[in-house]
Amino acid sequence: MSKKIKNNHVLIVGAGSSLAIYWDKIKEFIDKNRVITVGTNRINHILTPDYHLWGDPRVYRNFGNEINKKSILILGQNIDTENRRSHWLGPYKTIKFTRLHWKDSYNDPTHRFYGEGDIKYNKKTKEFHGVFRTIGTLAILWSYIKKASKISVVGMDGYTFYSEDELREKNKEERQHCYGKGFTDAFARNMSRDKLKNKNKSHEFYKLAVKKDRDVYRTLRSIKKYGVEFEILTPTVYKDFYDSDVLGIGE
Repeated sequence: MSKKIKNNHVLIVGAGSSLAIYWDKIKEFIDKNRVITVGTNRINHILTPDYHLWGDPRVYRNFGNEINKKSILILGQNIDTENRRSHWLGPYKTIKFTRLHWKDSYNDPTHRFYGEGDIKYNKKTKEFHGVFRTIGTLAILWSYIKKASKISVVGMDGYTFYSEDELREKNKEERQHCYGKGFTDAFARNMSRDKLKNKNKSHEFYKLAVKKDRDVYRTLRSIKKYGVEFEILTPTVYKDFYDSDVLGIGE
């Protein structure tokens, strides 16, 4: 029997580097509070979540082979059937949501999403409307709609938690995600390492990261405005929602 989200404490697990850095504290929190875990994109190398949401087709294409059958699989409607079945032939649920292309920003007055910061959920079509730049932001709203009693988040560090220089320097340990080093998100994996060593290329990538963080922050505030209470427990650029006391991490 699958674990139910309704009336239970949900812990959303993002792929930020803090997931690996603070894993011992996070694991202790999971065990102590008996939370329902909702994993986002690639986290199976650290945790097998109760529910596993995938919202980026490129990340799924590269890491979908890591899916664990113990998780309840939930795939974004933007992951096409061929891509889905390339890694998984078992049952899964589909989640419908609006999502920006990585090049876009809804702070751009010329974009069709400009001014649409409000969050909406269509009960009839079960579609989530908002600018869900990351699957983690969608997971917060999804857990709320599923009537979680409490929502906590780990691993939602933000793309600019580390500076551009920290991410570029090859001898640095800093990383955007809980795997690899430096610039390691889905977009970066589609670029050669030689290109990322080029300062102009990596600078353009970091400019994109700045834009993405601005969009994510705006969406988190819209989710809060919608009436969703949540807390981020690991260090993050989205400081309005950070509670450093729960895991005893501090600033």
